[in-house]
Amino acid sequence: MDQTLKQRWRLVLGRFADKNLPNNILSKSQRDQDQALEQLYKKQLEKQGLRTSGTLDDSNLQVFEWLDKTEKLFPSSVNEKIQAHAIEEFGIKQILKNKKALSRMTPSIGLLKQILSIHNEIEPSLLIEIKIIIQKVVDDLLTQLKPKFQNKFSGRLNRHQSSPQAVLANLDWKKTIERNLKNYDRENKKLMLQRVYFNSRNQKHFPWRVILCIDQSGSMMESIIFSSVIAGILTKLPIIDLKLVLFDTNVIDLSEQADNPVEVLLSVQLGGGTHICKAWEYCAQLVEQPSRTVVATVSDFYEGGSPNKLVNQASEMMGCGIKMIGMTALTADALPFFDSDMTQRLSAQGMNITSLTPDSFANWLAQTMEL
Repeated sequence: MDQTLKQRWRLVLGRFADKNLPNNILSKSQRDQDQALEQLYKKQLEKQGLRTSGTLDDSNLQVFEWLDKTEKLFPSSVNEKIQAHAIEEFGIKQILKNKKALSRMTPSIGLLKQILSIHNEIEPSLLIEIKIIIQKVVDDLLTQLKPKFQNKFSGRLNRHQSSPQAVLANLDWKKTIERNLKNYDRENKKLMLQRVYFNSRNQKHFPWRVILCIDQSGSMMESIIFSSVIAGILTKLPIIDLKLVLFDTNVIDLSEQADNPVEVLLSVQLGGGTHICKAWEYCAQLVEQPSRTVVATVSDFYEGGSPNKLVNQASEMMGCGIKMIGMTALTADALPFFDSDMTQRLSAQGMNITSLTPDSFANWLAQTMEL
């Protein structure tokens, strides 16, 4: 085994490898890396019967120093994973409750999930740092998702606005001829075109109300983050009148904040049970034109109330002409988790329930709206 490979295995195995891969085969910076990793993964080492010298406990580690150390010792991609492990696997809440530490964290969905899980415990003085992290994650997701919605919901020709999209299908013959009549060559009986005009594409303005109904019970964080971003995108589409409803055992209407995903995420209250029927009863009150309304529910469909009442509520709403669709919860690895019995019962009533990734939602919503 060459030296580089030995060093890598030593960093992976830590003290387990002391007998065959002693610490002295590492360079100075690698020994510092080894120490930082040992502090983080102390619990796993102790389960194997090994004693360790450093920990991430409050009494033994200054969080800033450890963050400084890992930032300097590891590439950014590796450091992001180390930070996520420190927070997600060991619940190091003190990192999330300190302004200096927060300002050095790499924004990611993993970090955002942890912040939102304890944001009610965080001091108001940290709100600026919290918002910066949330905004960065939201902006990254908008970059990924926004084009898919814009492309799917673009539509009819706008004949009142010129466009640089010079394709034959968009050619405005009437305007082109009228504006170039002054250039008519009488001798040769030809119209000399000095400028050609084209129509631009514009969005269809159909009065569709989309009610995004989001389960905010404790298991739904990943879905809530994506749903809040999607809600922000939908509010910008003229063909959609968006209503945003979050629920657990209670219902909260965040329609007025839907255009601001950061504020929506700061309003999330995780940890309650699940009462979908109560949320649908509220959504039904928001319906004005049933045939032009979509109720899109994101949930694991583990109903905490009466299952029969939930099925009857769905049947009643669909009987009025409301289009009911459901997206199951997804893990960080895009694996669905949901109550299969309940989803089967709702599907049997005519509700369209599926498991899909956020970037597929635009197509599905457009199909539901028959656009």
